[in-house]
Amino acid sequence: MPAACHESCCARKETAMSEMTPAMAACLEGQHNHFRWFHVEDVKGPALDELAAAFGLHELAVEDCRAAGTRAKLEDYESHLFLVVNTLHFDPQKNTCWFGEFDIFVGKDFVITVHVGPSRTAAAVLPRFKSDPKLGHPARLLHALLHVIVGRYMPVLDTIEDRIDAIEDQAYARPSPRLLTELFAVKRALVEFRRVCTTMREVANLLLTRHEPWLRSHQAYFRDIYDHVVRSLDFVDTYRDILTGVLDVHLTATANRTNEIMKVLTIFATIATPFLLITSFYGMNFERLPLLHDPFGALWATLAMLGIGLLMLLFFKRRGWY
Repeated sequence: MPAACHESCCARKETAMSEMTPAMAACLEGQHNHFRWFHVEDVKGPALDELAAAFGLHELAVEDCRAAGTRAKLEDYESHLFLVVNTLHFDPQKNTCWFGEFDIFVGKDFVITVHVGPSRTAAAVLPRFKSDPKLGHPARLLHALLHVIVGRYMPVLDTIEDRIDAIEDQAYARPSPRLLTELFAVKRALVEFRRVCTTMREVANLLLTRHEPWLRSHQAYFRDIYDHVVRSLDFVDTYRDILTGVLDVHLTATANRTNEIMKVLTIFATIATPFLLITSFYGMNFERLPLLHDPFGALWATLAMLGIGLLMLLFFKRRGWY
């Protein structure tokens, strides 16, 4: 396949395929025996409709391209396949995870990719598409696109792992209510990550079971995608187990700290009981009380209270209560 066809059919970043360009029109009208890749970044423009009419794209698939928030899936429309794949993003400041959408139409002689706004995935694959003749095949180009998307899962997981390490260190050093909030936020992010990976695993598995000749001959590449997603899922499950352990440590440490505080308060309250008993005894409204009129009565009462308190402390110490 000539390199000129690559350049005329590929989406250039400056045009963003918001409308049907002369290069697109030429690629649609001629060179029907060549493989073509179109990339659309304006889903509300006419380019997507004209491509749908030219290649017979199913109206439900086109509707999915224009509806944000679609989960990963694979649909078979006889003349072409339609894939929705999800990119993943993580904000370490807010401990939140969200997914993006990248839509792919695949036929035996064309690939059409759709993304709202500039796409890092298309930008990463475009230079290889122009220079590597092997990507002039729908299965190989599909693999290249999926490989870039799932290949970015691991850096996201590495960022999440760093947050988990920080939370774990803080849980052992000094647990706090804020730590619990961060822990649950990261756990929710992992739940979202796992949900995306689960649907992506289903998509990769469906690609492995396709019977189209142009796909079946390249199943080894899609096994690579499947392995990447499964590996990401394994890491997600491991991190969730670690967070569960950190949560147990946090709750145990908090309970132990509460018990220590209660122990100290109980000791103080117990020691103060004789003080209250003696002072309340001499606070009664009677004139004839022991040592009431003694010049050293207050001193003896104070010494008695201190002595009883000291004896109680020694008793607690010998019993190992503090």
